[in-house]
Amino acid sequence: MSTSDKGSPAPWTYSMEVSPTGQPQQQNAVSVPIPADQMSLMQLMVQLQSNTNDMLRQLVEMNRQSLDCAREATQAAREQRARQSVELERWQNNHQSVLFDTRGVLQSLEQVHGQIMEQLVNHVHEHQADLMEGDFALGDFTDRYGPRLAHLNTILSILRPLAALAQQQQAEARNKPQEG
Repeated sequence: MSTSDKGSPAPWTYSMEVSPTGQPQQQNAVSVPIPADQMSLMQLMVQLQSNTNDMLRQLVEMNRQSLDCAREATQAAREQRARQSVELERWQNNHQSVLFDTRGVLQSLEQVHGQIMEQLVNHVHEHQADLMEGDFALGDFTDRYGPRLAHLNTILSILRPLAALAQQQQAEARNKPQEG
């Protein structure tokens, strides 16, 4: 490197300016010429205040639009839950014989789920280094446990509300006064 190049940074280096705000420091953030006379200064202040008010109005309008979107999303979620509830009730009425058996099936499948999770944890502990280093080991692991757990989780997510519904019906039947 020659002596004339010592003053300028090398082409492979870079410099970064760090400030507490994370923004490059500037002398004047807003480059508005400040007038000397009071009337012009007052007009400038009124104009800046007007601009600020316009921006605040825009923010309020954007917040209103966001609120409207949130209300629509909430309403859509309520309607979806209502449809699901009606569908679940209709299914319940058409499949009473299966409904009460779901609790036992759910308990059995939850035990199977627990066993698979235990096998998964043991496999990870035994083969942690291989899983971290090799694509084959990771692929074998996901092929072995991924589909089974995904399908089993789907089945459990269907059975849980049905089993809860069956349990609720049984509780209502026990609490209902006997006619007759």
